[in-house]
Amino acid sequence: MKKIFNITLFILISILISCGLKSSPLPPLSDIPAPVNKLNIKQQGDRFVIYWQYNGVYEDGRIMGDFKFDIYTLDGKINNKIKKHGRTYWTYYFIKDFDREYCFKIRVFNGKKYSKFSKYVCRYPEKLFPDGVYNLNIELKEEGLILTWFSEENSFKIYRSLSEIIPPIEYAEIRNNNMFKDKKLVYGRKYCYYITSYNGKVESNPSETVCKIYRDIFPPKPPQNPELIKKGNEHIIIWTESPSRDTTGYIIYKNGKPLFKTPIKTYFFVDKSYKKGDSYYIIAVDKAGNRSKPAYLTVE
Repeated sequence: MKKIFNITLFILISILISCGLKSSPLPPLSDIPAPVNKLNIKQQGDRFVIYWQYNGVYEDGRIMGDFKFDIYTLDGKINNKIKKHGRTYWTYYFIKDFDREYCFKIRVFNGKKYSKFSKYVCRYPEKLFPDGVYNLNIELKEEGLILTWFSEENSFKIYRSLSEIIPPIEYAEIRNNNMFKDKKLVYGRKYCYYITSYNGKVESNPSETVCKIYRDIFPPKPPQNPELIKKGNEHIIIWTESPSRDTTGYIIYKNGKPLFKTPIKTYFFVDKSYKKGDSYYIIAVDKAGNRSKPAYLTVE
């Protein structure tokens, strides 16, 4: 009986192996665009800003090719120009009547199929919006890019991008100050800004846009306390390092000529050809190649 059972079990296992284990069927591919999940709206002066994030995929998550957005109000479809920065899209809708509610919804069209509509977002416009920001100025300083402006308001929203196309996503918000110092920068990149004032409910119309490339044009501070020390038959030049953080090395000048072309990454140097009457000075060099003022060494 045991032998018959073992033979039967062997046959069943062989049948399962030969047939293969069937997995659950994959869901069918979709050619319908994924919908816009969250539509946002805010007022800047006499216009609404409608903005959203979109990944450009089908409902099944696959990357989609070309597509466009159709925006609707309660009065029907509008043909507004849509701007893009990364995954952020937005458009402006100028307010014609401040005594009514405005509602917007959006859907995606890929040339063949439409997505589902987003949910409506609605807002009553504020008739009284704050005065704007004027005379926006940008300056390059060693500590960052400095924005200054004129406004009679006391609360401001700052918008930033790496081009003149600036998405309506706040970069910073400040109060009681008409100056902003941006330190979160990378050398060689261009930064563009605009500013709105804010009264707690609604923003003003945006200021003009200002741009500046953040460059390192500022020399490091010179090394300090250079000395010439005689030790046996050797003459050693030592100094205190430059306090500037981006200093990469030092060049020593002897009798007006550099002792080497490439900055040395140390704080001392042995001069084996010292002669009485030689004169020295040392400069610091930073990552951008900027050179400090000389630190003169007095030799007795």
